[in-house]
Parts: sequence; structure tokens; C-alpha cells
Amino acid sequence: MADYSNKIRPVYDQDETIYIYTTFYLSSIVEVDAVQQRLVTTAHLGISWTDELLQWDESSTGIERLYFKQKDIWTPDVVLMNGVKKFEELGGEFYYVEVIPDGTVYWYPYQIFESKCDIDITYFPFDTQICNFVFVSWSFLKSELNITLYEENAPIEYYDYVQNSVWDIVHSTSQTSPEYEADAKVTFTLTLRRKPQYYVMNLILPVVLLGVISLLVFVIPADAGEKMSFAVTVFLAFAVFLSIISMQLPVNSEKTSMLGVYLIFQMTLGVGTIILSSFQLRIHYRKSERKVGKFYRGIVTMERFLRCKICLKSSPQGKSNRQSFQQDVNWDDVSSALDFSCFWVMLLLEVAAIIIFVLHLI
Repeated sequence: MADYSNKIRPVYDQDETIYIYTTFYLSSIVEVDAVQQRLVTTAHLGISWTDELLQWDESSTGIERLYFKQKDIWTPDVVLMNGVKKFEELGGEFYYVEVIPDGTVYWYPYQIFESKCDIDITYFPFDTQICNFVFVSWSFLKSELNITLYEENAPIEYYDYVQNSVWDIVHSTSQTSPEYEADAKVTFTLTLRRKPQYYVMNLILPVVLLGVISLLVFVIPADAGEKMSFAVTVFLAFAVFLSIISMQLPVNSEKTSMLGVYLIFQMTLGVGTIILSSFQLRIHYRKSERKVGKFYRGIVTMERFLRCKICLKSSPQGKSNRQSFQQDVNWDDVSSALDFSCFWVMLLLEVAAIIIFVLHLI
């Protein structure tokens, strides 16, 4: 060790390539930050290479292995290329590396990795994300230091893995850089699927129930005095849920969450409900002396036809029925007909929105 230097590559012929074999051992998924678009994990790399300057005869020395502190021998400058923080050396001063007689060095640097991950929120909370860990030698070319894998397309290994409460690992793989690239790098890929139970129970289900409750605006009698306040309360509830969801999603103009679109649609229906309720209350309190126009009579005609209260089929008494109908219509009837019509129109829109939302998520 007297002539050993940890500042040069450990080969006698400096034109030779050193092959660095790597494996990724995942311990836990700490966080998938959709707002900052990053993946935080605890893991360690299994790295091995051959140090020609650290070879000895086991039979004559009786030494099976030696341990050196990381800083005392040459180690490759492997860094996380797609990290969100500054480049840092793997391991630390207190880490030891293992060396066996043929010069093979084993190094297992353990740390918290914070890597970039492009989060696609379109199908939140039923989304699947693909995140990569890209490790590269920052200083050396591939002809000098070639980072590779023990086995191409091998899955990520697990070491004392702790399940995450929000994400499941669906698939994992690994690959090396193509031959034509000058830089040597390895990429470990994780495919994650979100567990939607929490969001279904605390976001989606309350939003759907609020949409159903909003229909009751057209059931409350105009004389009750609570029609407008109820409509505004439901609208504000949708606004609160939209703000809750927006805090969990990244600021992104390229991809929009289907759940966010559904909430915007519900808020639009809420605005329509407030407008229709205001108009219906104005109709309800109109003076009885004002004549009911043909348009409003048509609404009452449709409402009574759907309720099957009166039949306008042609009959010998059809003329007298029409005359009686025209005389019976007042503004209270128009107000009731508006409530009836708006209820069924909004119900159809609610059902259509839920069906479209579910079909897009499947």
C-alpha cells in the first residue's frame, strides 16, 4: 500500500477500461411529491469492480478479505444524474469497502435518494407513474470507466423493504446506456401505482354526494326561504374541495386532472343552479295580474305532460281541455314547472358527468 494512490484508476495499463457492476437495492419509498415532481427513496447500490493494485496470494498470506475505508482506496465517481439536489459523493467517510484476493472490490453506499420524476396527474387518483434512477460516472468516458449491470433488464432488488401506504410497485427494470453513447450510465426504473382508497373515500365520494345533494335545490319549495342559501352553500363546498385537490397536484398547464375537470364541471352546474334558482324565485313572486306568456305556458304543458296529470291527446273534449288549461295556469304553476324541469335536466347532467368521469378512469 506504500505506492498505492487513490487518485488514479487502479489498472496497470491506463488504456484499459474498468467495468463497474451495479445493483440497486430498494428499502422504502419515502415520498412521491407530485407538486415538486420528485421521488424520495431509501436504498443502497451494490457496486463492484476489479482493483489490480490490491491483489495478493491468499494461500501464502492466509488473508481471505480486507476492509478499507472508502476514502483510502480508489472508488468510482458514481452520482445520481437526475437528482434534485447538488451532486454528492456516494457513501461517506465511515463506509468500509471489502476487497478479496483477486482484487474485486465490493462497495455498498446507502443513502436517501431524491430523484426527478415526471408526474402525470391526468388520472389522479387512479394514476400510474414511471420514475427513473440514472447513475453515471461524471468524470470518465465509457472507454475509461464503463458502468454496467450484472444482468441486463434485471428487476430492482429489495433490502428490508417497507411497504408504502400510498404507492404499490407494479414493475421494475434496469438497463445500460446504448453503445453509441460516450457516457456510461445505468438506469433503474420503477413503475408505481397509487392506492386510491383514501382519495375515493375522502375526495371522490363526497364530491359525488355533493352533486346529488345539489339537486335538492329544485325540491325545496320557494316559500321555504332557504333555496338560495342552500345553493350557495353547495357551490362553496365544491370550491373547498377544488382547493384541497389543487394543493396536491403540480402546477402544470400541459396535463389536467380528470378529477379537477369534474369538479370544475360541478362548480359550473352550481353556478347554473344559483342562476336558475334566482330566476325561479323571481317568477314565483310575480304579481298574479301579469299575464303568463306562451313560453312559460309551454314549460307548464311539458311538466304536466310528464307528470301525466293532464292528457292533451285529441278527443271530442280536447278544445274544452285546452281552454280550461289556459285559464288554470298561474305564476306558481310556472315556478313549480321550472323546478321540475331543472331537476331532471340537472340529474341527467350529473349522471352523464359521472359516467364520463368513470369511463375515462377505467
